[in-house]
Amino acid sequence: MNIYDYLQIVSLVIFLAVFSGRTIWLKRKGTVVFRFGGKKGFPAFLEKLFLIFFPLWLLEIFIFALDLKFQFLPDVLIRPFPGSVLSQVAGICIIIVSIFLFIGALVSFKASWRIGIDQVAPGGLMTTGIFAISRNPVFLSMNLYFLGTFLIYANLFFLLSFICMAFGFHFQIREEEKFLCSKYGAPYFQYMTHVRRYI
Repeated sequence: MNIYDYLQIVSLVIFLAVFSGRTIWLKRKGTVVFRFGGKKGFPAFLEKLFLIFFPLWLLEIFIFALDLKFQFLPDVLIRPFPGSVLSQVAGICIIIVSIFLFIGALVSFKASWRIGIDQVAPGGLMTTGIFAISRNPVFLSMNLYFLGTFLIYANLFFLLSFICMAFGFHFQIREEEKFLCSKYGAPYFQYMTHVRRYI
């Protein structure tokens, strides 16, 4: 393991700890955080794909970071691209930014954070804190984390992971925007005119 591997693992543990901690805190308050299911067609396909793909991505990070002598993906997916120390440093910096952005988003969300579209108890419209800079700071932080991971390990699997996840997140954002427009109406339309989708 090198310094990049250690930082990757530490950042991932921090991310998962913050995610789990906020989920448990909200669950104890009686909030249903996960709003999966009930979708049809392409949204249902994307949701199932994410539930399969994300654990695979996590496993690959641990395989690379811990230099495990075990691999089940084809060699073409894991063969490293020509890289540089500069790209690895950039990857770590991007991941650190993504962690702070994610934490800032959860703080701004307060008790309104959900995974998926909560049509039962969606909470209030968030426009302050980090949401005054980005309409989707959680998705932005995730995109940055996937990008940073690719820059550290620089192979086709992590590149495709970043591209596919960014596409999936963008699709989910568009679905959430439709819901928010119908739920909040004029206040959300006004918010959209002042704050960009990402940054």
